[in-house]
Amino acid sequence: SEEHPWFVEAKKGKSNPFRDFYIWSANTDLYKDARIIFKGMETSNWEPADDEYFFHRFFSFQPDLNYRNPQVLIEMAKNLLFWLEKGVDGFRADAIPYLWKEDGTNCENLPQTHTIVKFFRATLDFVQPHTLLLAEACQKPIEVVKYFGDGDECNAGYHFPLMPQIYKALALENSEPILYTLSKQVTPEIPDNAQWFTFLRCHDELSLELVYVTEQDRALIHQNYCHDPQWDFRKGEGISARLAELMKRNPDKIALTYSIMLTLPGTPIIYYGDEYGKLNDQAYYEEQIRKTKKDDTRFLVRGKIDWETLENNLENPNSFASQVFHKISKMVNIRKDIKALGRGQIEWLEALKPDGTKNNSLLVYIRKTNEERFLIIQNLSSSKQEGRLALQPSSTWKELFDNPLDFDQNLQTFTLKPFEYVWIRM
Repeated sequence: SEEHPWFVEAKKGKSNPFRDFYIWSANTDLYKDARIIFKGMETSNWEPADDEYFFHRFFSFQPDLNYRNPQVLIEMAKNLLFWLEKGVDGFRADAIPYLWKEDGTNCENLPQTHTIVKFFRATLDFVQPHTLLLAEACQKPIEVVKYFGDGDECNAGYHFPLMPQIYKALALENSEPILYTLSKQVTPEIPDNAQWFTFLRCHDELSLELVYVTEQDRALIHQNYCHDPQWDFRKGEGISARLAELMKRNPDKIALTYSIMLTLPGTPIIYYGDEYGKLNDQAYYEEQIRKTKKDDTRFLVRGKIDWETLENNLENPNSFASQVFHKISKMVNIRKDIKALGRGQIEWLEALKPDGTKNNSLLVYIRKTNEERFLIIQNLSSSKQEGRLALQPSSTWKELFDNPLDFDQNLQTFTLKPFEYVWIRM
């Protein structure tokens, strides 16, 4: 932040000891191949300050640190140690691909960045082993896995491409986008001591960066989910809306998205408020525009929780918040006792229609360990779906939500209602 004491000092003059904590230039020719991330809100990565410019990869009030200065590395390590002493047991390495800048490159995912991450990881491991270091990198999985290193960089990384592909699958009522994204062609194997973090929404936009979606994907998702022009972010590169808004406040469809996330490989992350269907916060958005002077639509998905109103809504079984909370909390409570849904393997299954052709509206797989197996069947469609599996149903199968199984024991067929999901202990 430009309000940080380091930057306040740095602006006092070229001889100030904090000047070299940031990146300065007499002109804007340096790092000209670095893309502008906040399209529509920023026109340059350089901001004038007196007779020079300082470099910023994001907003103009967020100057980038200069990691070419060893003192910056030391001071940032001290920050980690400070919070470790306070009891923090994990750190999110935000915007990690952009740490190092090199002229003549796009200044993303450079080798020196990985060296910096290794230094931070070694510091954490030496002082407090088992501290989590999480890579926040809006990149293709093939790039993100590099931040796991040889077990000497980040412990986990967000799986950014999976989020938009779940939305695409629901828009098309077709499971193929999810299957393709989690195939080895897109998502490489990761070290045994690493993990993907999966999520449906976060404090930022539903990202549609071309790093991991196509132009066609972007247009399709934007058309199907940007229900209000105000939600647009970076001229079509994202949608600033809460999950409940994206799903048009449909509790069944919201629950289905959580069933998908909670049963696919990875550690699922729930964004605060989504567990009860928090809506966009228009008042907070307008307040932040006044404060920051930036029309950042991501403020729509942030804001405070009105605890008194929430408590009243949760006590009313007919309220939207209560319906969403009941469905999601039930899934979470069941999942936490199932090891197979954590680090278990996944076996993709093909569901057939009554005519013998593949039913792509059904997302079906088995999650398993050596000790347990669970069959997951999910209807991505807004209409009832029939399916048939190459499995012999057993009387010992148990549906974990205590719903009656609509299985034909002889024909191995089943029927799911719109957006219905079943978790079966086999």
